[in-house]
Amino acid sequence: MYYPPIFWKMKARIALRQHWQTALLIALVVSLPSLLVQGISSFTGSSLLIRLQELVYGSLSSSGTVNEEALRTGLETIQNTPQIWIMQGLNLLIWLLTPFLALGQYNWMLMRLRGQEDPGVSAVFSRLSVFLKGIGLRLMVSLRILLYLLPGIAVYALSFVPLFTADRSSRISVLSSANTSLSLVPVSLIVIAVLGIIGALTYLPANILLADQPDSRIGEVLRHSRELTRGRRGRLFFLLLSFLPLAMVRTFLITFVSALGTIPGLMVELLTSLAMNTYVYVTLCACIRTLLGEKDLPEKEAESLSEEEPLQ
Repeated sequence: MYYPPIFWKMKARIALRQHWQTALLIALVVSLPSLLVQGISSFTGSSLLIRLQELVYGSLSSSGTVNEEALRTGLETIQNTPQIWIMQGLNLLIWLLTPFLALGQYNWMLMRLRGQEDPGVSAVFSRLSVFLKGIGLRLMVSLRILLYLLPGIAVYALSFVPLFTADRSSRISVLSSANTSLSLVPVSLIVIAVLGIIGALTYLPANILLADQPDSRIGEVLRHSRELTRGRRGRLFFLLLSFLPLAMVRTFLITFVSALGTIPGLMVELLTSLAMNTYVYVTLCACIRTLLGEKDLPEKEAESLSEEEPLQ
């Protein structure tokens, strides 16, 4: 049976009603380790992304050409700056060590959708017992998505074959081969993007399933996730796509507030990010519950569904 995205969004709003404060605090706890590292790297000038952006902009002349010497010198400076790579290592470490917090967040969301008693912010640590299993699941999901990307990466590599096999003695042949390769590169990038989206959607329910059944093995979770999304990836994609208007409103709000001051802009950006992520995740949990064939919300909460005003 087909359900429109608004169906699960309304369930999410019912579950979050009068519990937004707890939801935002849990989302903050989940995001806090990465936020701290990002803040420290930005404050100390050790952010790799910011340094690369500054280097690229600084290497551009007024005519729009790139100063190759300045670019090479800047890259060597970044390469020889240990603080930058220490921060990258910390980001990787946090990515590996904090999956249990996300699992605890999903567990709290499932409890709210089922109408169970709210245990409070401490629920974010409720899946500490599957600390290692959470790391293993994150690594396995990343590996499976990478396997989905391999055909696209192969197509990308093959797009440069005409350039490498061109007759170097003929300038016309080289230019023709270069044009052929350049025309194939966008196609290969589209293939990579599509395959990446398919892989991500295939294993989208994995964390939710492990949070709900912490005794399950990683292989069982991955297999169940594939079975659950088979023939339904399009519906999940359009469910996520339905949040695009809300994301655009968020961007406009951040831009407007940032014009009034940097600090208010950052605060609004953080708060809206936590709120929107929570809304999306609870909606996904509601969708997965439906796909699992779980019963609806308790009757008294289901009745309030009709009182909700549609919110896209």
